[in-house]
Amino acid sequence: MSHFCMHTQLKQQTVAFVQGFHSLISKAWLSLFSPHEVQRLISGDQVVIDIDDLRKHTQYFGGYHDKHRVVSWLWDTLRSDFTEQERASFLKFVTSCSKPPLLGFAHLEPPFSIRCVQLAEEEDRGDSLPSVLRGFFSTRKQGAKDRLPTASTCFNLLKLPNYGKKSVLREKLRYAVSCNAGFELS
Repeated sequence: MSHFCMHTQLKQQTVAFVQGFHSLISKAWLSLFSPHEVQRLISGDQVVIDIDDLRKHTQYFGGYHDKHRVVSWLWDTLRSDFTEQERASFLKFVTSCSKPPLLGFAHLEPPFSIRCVQLAEEEDRGDSLPSVLRGFFSTRKQGAKDRLPTASTCFNLLKLPNYGKKSVLREKLRYAVSCNAGFELS
């Protein structure tokens, strides 16, 4: 039964995947690398996450900038309050990969971004063009202390509410990251 489930039943899908993979990367090029090296190229390296490098290559939207108090709290929390495992979970939360890019965050595509989010109205769900534009261009918030940070992993984007206290940011960020959810929390 296990042979059927692991081989026979998946044969068509496996063949299609391998054909598609080899249409992007030739067998000759792939044979130059060991399986471990291919994994490192695709998934990044198992190294300590360099928060300063991530910060250096971050873009900001919605009124946030590198010296904004909430952004400063975020970097301080990641650097001082989070363990290495929590930093890896944070990276997975915002990029869907717990490892940094092989050549550093300068090579993360698209670049990591932080956007200030708000609720202009109780029923604002963020799914209309005006709502998205409000989120990008406005820093005023309503009920930010109750919102969790969220992420759009396709865009390497952290949507961070404009919290009034560092302790609230730390608590909400730790909770959001530990839930192993990003987009689902929106």
